[in-house]
Amino acid sequence: MKAAMQRTNATTVSAGNTSPRGRGPHAPLHPEPVGARLTTPDSDARRRPRLGPRWRLGGPEGNEILTSASAVVLVLLLVAEGITIVHMHGLLSAHMFIGLVLIPPVLLKLGSTGYRMASYYAGSRAYRLKGPPLLPLRLMAPVLVASTIAVLASGVLLLAVGHKSSTALTIHKLSFIVFGIVLVVHFLAYVPRVARSLRADWGAARRHAVPGAGARAMLVAAAVGGGAALALALLPAIHAYGGQ
Repeated sequence: MKAAMQRTNATTVSAGNTSPRGRGPHAPLHPEPVGARLTTPDSDARRRPRLGPRWRLGGPEGNEILTSASAVVLVLLLVAEGITIVHMHGLLSAHMFIGLVLIPPVLLKLGSTGYRMASYYAGSRAYRLKGPPLLPLRLMAPVLVASTIAVLASGVLLLAVGHKSSTALTIHKLSFIVFGIVLVVHFLAYVPRVARSLRADWGAARRHAVPGAGARAMLVAAAVGGGAALALALLPAIHAYGGQ
């Protein structure tokens, strides 16, 4: 009888200690339900949706900010270029130097606006929601682009051939007049928009909301730096043209 009671007590103690021993000293008292998954930083990163390249650069909002930033750079350079026109005889070399610096920023702005136009007409939903520019500005855009290219191309041609081409000089002057007239209208129409875009991009909240602020800054800096490098590389040709 006594032996039977000892065996019963041992069985009870063993049954009561089975769960703690099976779980270990640090196991939770309430095990997780079947099917529960542990979350780790790696698993969270895998489940987080990945942004495509266009969204990493900010999409339509980022494109607008990049266009505005390049426009500000162009306005500053064009103001300096305008000063050299007033004093052309004394500042001819400076005029040609700044003209060369202008080329990469102009290409950057043409690229950003061209990308927006292509995305809009290709049916991109984000760019469709953003909407097109006003109709008068869309009609002026080809004239502005053509006159810009004509001014820069004829200027480079003049630098290459010297004073030998009166035709290139005439094209340069006429295209600059057309460019100047259209640019004034374009500038006045977009000043409020440019101010809003840049003010928003400089705000801390907007920088987090619109990705790609660093990439946009690098593109603008690369355009200005590339223009300066081009002008410095052609400085002997500039001096040779001014000395003729």
